[in-house]
Amino acid sequence: MPSQSSPPVAPPGFPKKPKYYLAAADLPPALERCRRLLDKLLQHEDGWVFAKPVDTHSLELRDYLSVIAEPMDLGTVSRRLELRRYPNLLCFAKDVRRTFSNAMTYNNKGDDVYESAAKLSRIFESGWASILAALPSPPPVAMRRARLKDELPRLPVDLQGKAVVIMKDIGGWIQEVDGRVEVDFDKADEATLDKLEWLLALASMRKEAGALDNQI
Repeated sequence: MPSQSSPPVAPPGFPKKPKYYLAAADLPPALERCRRLLDKLLQHEDGWVFAKPVDTHSLELRDYLSVIAEPMDLGTVSRRLELRRYPNLLCFAKDVRRTFSNAMTYNNKGDDVYESAAKLSRIFESGWASILAALPSPPPVAMRRARLKDELPRLPVDLQGKAVVIMKDIGGWIQEVDGRVEVDFDKADEATLDKLEWLLALASMRKEAGALDNQI
């Protein structure tokens, strides 16, 4: 398997500060901590290697896409973070980890890219542990259920339909009256609440993405 070789230093002109950046005031505290951790990775002396998608053509990595099913890079993570594409912090962490695991899967141990990925992965995991430790305790289940009961009816129709499917899966669906679906949220366990809250996050991201589009 050919290796994805790389020089030890960033090429001339590589920006020290990521191009895709939001001011701290524009991000909730937890996401801002993710942003700072991502900046730390990108500003590392080896960070430039993972700042863009792997250029399989220039590097002549003909088998790359047959070995790596889901390519990922830190620049893509940065854009997704900026555009609020992550419904939760775990999705952010998954993409960062995929960036490094891809590099360590395709390259051999001892290769420059493999060792750089391993080094940055350790930095990420240390920072990620700090982010998780700083998170507030989740609200009580009763409070989460009350919030969903209040906010789900205001979701777009397509997302309300997804909520119905989720509740049907746990037997929480009751009946449809005059076009309105009534559900028993007391039957929703924490895993189901997570899925339903993701729908709220998705609706929020759609709204924010639309606002960003209008500013362009």
